[in-house]
Amino acid sequence: MRIVADRYEITSPIGRGGMGEVWGGRDVRLNRPVAIKLISSGELASEKDARRRFNREGRITARLRHPGVPVVYDFGDDGDLYMVMESLPGETVGKLKDEQGALPVPWAAFIGAQVCAVLAAAHNADLIHRDVKPDNLVLCPDGTVKVIDFGVATSLGAGEFSKITQAGQIPGSARYMAPELIEGADASRASDLYTVGCTMYELLTGSRPFESRDLLREIARSQRESPPPMEGVPRELEELTLRLLAKAPDQRPDSAVSVYRSLLPWVRDPPPLHGWVAQDLSIDPAHMYSVVVSSLG
Repeated sequence: MRIVADRYEITSPIGRGGMGEVWGGRDVRLNRPVAIKLISSGELASEKDARRRFNREGRITARLRHPGVPVVYDFGDDGDLYMVMESLPGETVGKLKDEQGALPVPWAAFIGAQVCAVLAAAHNADLIHRDVKPDNLVLCPDGTVKVIDFGVATSLGAGEFSKITQAGQIPGSARYMAPELIEGADASRASDLYTVGCTMYELLTGSRPFESRDLLREIARSQRESPPPMEGVPRELEELTLRLLAKAPDQRPDSAVSVYRSLLPWVRDPPPLHGWVAQDLSIDPAHMYSVVVSSLG
């Protein structure tokens, strides 16, 4: 069994992120579960900027202090680059959608509002995630949503968090990418909001707005077509989603905060998500704590 940095025991694979592989593990010193992201020396050899990108991801994730962002515990080089993070219970929203299909409106709004709260924190710090999608959201058993994988994040300003992208590269996931980015424009808060629109459309309808098995066709459709009607979705929520998916950035909502406020009224009486969210959150200590804090709102 591999031990990283004489402290972190790797136990089981979790998946791949924007960079590297993610493993479940244990901090043997503190005897607590952790998640460990690794980039092997082989991957570093094939990508000259990989080390800088990985370093940047660690600093960005550590800088964002928000309940919806995993905590970074440690970072370093042990032959392979490693980043040790909070272990997240639960599964991705992508898996939830694959299992459930279109989600009930309260759950789609519940997830979208939490994502917007995280993006509000990131945007306040002049950081753009660039890769919001269901597979980069983790729904925990207490109902909280964690936004993961800041591997392709960029900054609106110069400095240590500025983007590292080679000519011809497309950062993020092309199927969720704003049309202006495909055409070469810089990432912005508005392009992050477009990814929220893609995610909301998918959660509310069960499919991506321009879904096609062919990636290039899907990208082409996103640039020239309007999304299909959202059958069975309340009109106000459909209008909000379509505004998020506007082709022109200046036609989208003006901020993650405004989208959060628009989604909040739809977060009411969510039906049970058996096997995903605990049945009685009233006795969950973290939920109890958040209820007290929310009373100040």
